[in-house]
Amino acid sequence: MIVIAGGVQAEVRIDMTMPGKPEPAAAQGGGEISPWEKEAYGEGGRFGSMTSIPSGDPMKDRITVSFTGCAYHAAKYLAEKGHEVAFVSVVGEDPLGLAALADLEKSGVDISGVVTISELGEDPDEKATPAGDDSPETAAKKDPGEVREVAAQTIPGNLKGSLTSVRVVARNFLGDVEFWRVDERILKEITPRRLASAEEKFAGADMVFADGNLPGEAIGWIGEFCREKGLPLYFDPSSPEGSARGADMLEYFRGIMPGRREAEAMSGLGILSTDQLMEAGRHFTEQGVGRVIITMKGGGLYYKEGLEEGVLRPQRVLRFAETGGAGDVVTAELLHGFARGIPMEEAAQAAMDAAAEYLADVVDERRY
Repeated sequence: MIVIAGGVQAEVRIDMTMPGKPEPAAAQGGGEISPWEKEAYGEGGRFGSMTSIPSGDPMKDRITVSFTGCAYHAAKYLAEKGHEVAFVSVVGEDPLGLAALADLEKSGVDISGVVTISELGEDPDEKATPAGDDSPETAAKKDPGEVREVAAQTIPGNLKGSLTSVRVVARNFLGDVEFWRVDERILKEITPRRLASAEEKFAGADMVFADGNLPGEAIGWIGEFCREKGLPLYFDPSSPEGSARGADMLEYFRGIMPGRREAEAMSGLGILSTDQLMEAGRHFTEQGVGRVIITMKGGGLYYKEGLEEGVLRPQRVLRFAETGGAGDVVTAELLHGFARGIPMEEAAQAAMDAAAEYLADVVDERRY
């Protein structure tokens, strides 16, 4: 069995159409002009329908919702390849969290190791009573004879938001990111205590994978557990922050799969050439990492295991295209290869082929 530990995130992507331009009110059949239209476009002006989608079409912008996260993708990929996979994480007991779990379960992933929570910081054994806590329980401890009533505050419409991590990305008609926002508060809820509730899953594993979205304490707990039980632990930092957390725990990892910039952050070395890739590989192996794979966006990957190392280049180099998600495919395919016990070079080549297939339909064009 393969145990996958990491975060789950819902990504809401908004692809915006080209903005309209002011048009005379008469061109739109007259009618009263709102105050904001007067302020924005002047007397007689009004927002027009000069967009890339015909006027009257309710689909002005394309909005998509998907689930993401290196661990999430790896769990689905491996289960769909026929492996026995258990996923360990914490998600909100909200529509997004429950939908993510249903998607994993549909792919054949064991989700019994996932903890669902209805509010942040609800683990009583891992939180201190905050300063100024006026809950009835706290009041009773201060004065058992007097418990003050606390008025409940609700948001109109019961709109409490999502606890499950959410990333919102808005892109303009050129494909450039206009703004993005991320709520990752729930990731701090993946604590050692909650991981320990799935200890039987970890103990029954043949291989464990963790991503860098986990808090440092959680990565440390998994690392100690795997070292004690003799389990191979693989790690993908997933982000610069994950790189910083993983850099102090290299001794735990059987293998790592950072991107080039993440490898720079983990090693403290600049990586721009083949020689520098090999220098980074030596650095990691000297720290006890047995298998090193460094991806280079659309430019291939470097691999090293013992004295065996090399650089694989793609047949098609993507310079301006968005290659997001390809790194997760590489990681998932590498885990698939390692679970089957195939040689490092063969696993690396299979990962390259899987990434190429994933990016086959990507248009490589400059958007500015």
